[in-house]
Amino acid sequence: MISSIIYTDTKAYLDKVLDQALLDLLKSDYPKVYEHVQNLIVAMEQTIQQINSTNFWRLMPEILGYDSRFVLLNSLQLSEDKLLTEIEIIQMIERDFPNLNKEFCGYSLKEQEHESLIFSVQ
Repeated sequence: MISSIIYTDTKAYLDKVLDQALLDLLKSDYPKVYEHVQNLIVAMEQTIQQINSTNFWRLMPEILGYDSRFVLLNSLQLSEDKLLTEIEIIQMIERDFPNLNKEFCGYSLKEQEHESLIFSVQ
């Protein structure tokens, strides 16, 4: 069912990518991470608003970078137990997001991936 992965706007994308239960947990138990996520959302929305035919190729890697950060955040098994500090969570997301798609496609970090938009993450 391909229509379930097509996003009609930024809100539809964020509603699917960022789980509301996770956002609620971040807001109550991880306020620094929540603030970081809110800043990423604002930055992504600003980037999307800037897109035009002359800058699409420059801005697309930034959008992929936001997406990778959100996917990483959702993949964490955060709980009220706080196994990771807020700073560790933010550092891990910011450190790992550029390589997420590479790893999802089966490449090791040492391997050279083939040319594709999916690997152009900033």
